[in-house]
Amino acid sequence: MVMINTDDGQAVAPDMQVHYAKWRSWEQALREDIAPKLEEAARLLDTNSKLQTEGKWSAESGPKAFAAKYEQYLTEEVAALKAMAKNARAFADKISTAMDMLVKNEGDAAGWLDKEAAKIPSVYISDDKQAALDEFAKHPSGSNLARLKRYRY
Repeated sequence: MVMINTDDGQAVAPDMQVHYAKWRSWEQALREDIAPKLEEAARLLDTNSKLQTEGKWSAESGPKAFAAKYEQYLTEEVAALKAMAKNARAFADKISTAMDMLVKNEGDAAGWLDKEAAKIPSVYISDDKQAALDEFAKHPSGSNLARLKRYRY
């Protein structure tokens, strides 16, 4: 059997090369491109949220109310972007583990990776919204539905 070397010199069988190459490209993209871009976007939005001041919007009640709501929205977006970056890095870690499993021929690396990927949230839900969802599930009511609708994430 012909063996193919990985980036660190370990050998894998040719049929595993496809998984390894694909997973390596995913891991690199998540660590070097996707997560850093999400973190940079979060940093820029955080900076922007701090610029929502009276000097920008005035002290009048209408613009002031809008500024407060807009700042809250930006803060929620920052939290969502940070969570997405964290999830991207978590998935990259799982891919790395699966690649190690593949190289060491330990079990069904593809099946394991699929199961681990399913555990990583695909949609960001804030702690506050999750609490409202849980409360609505326990006690469905108009007031709990109204509480739930207050949360974007």
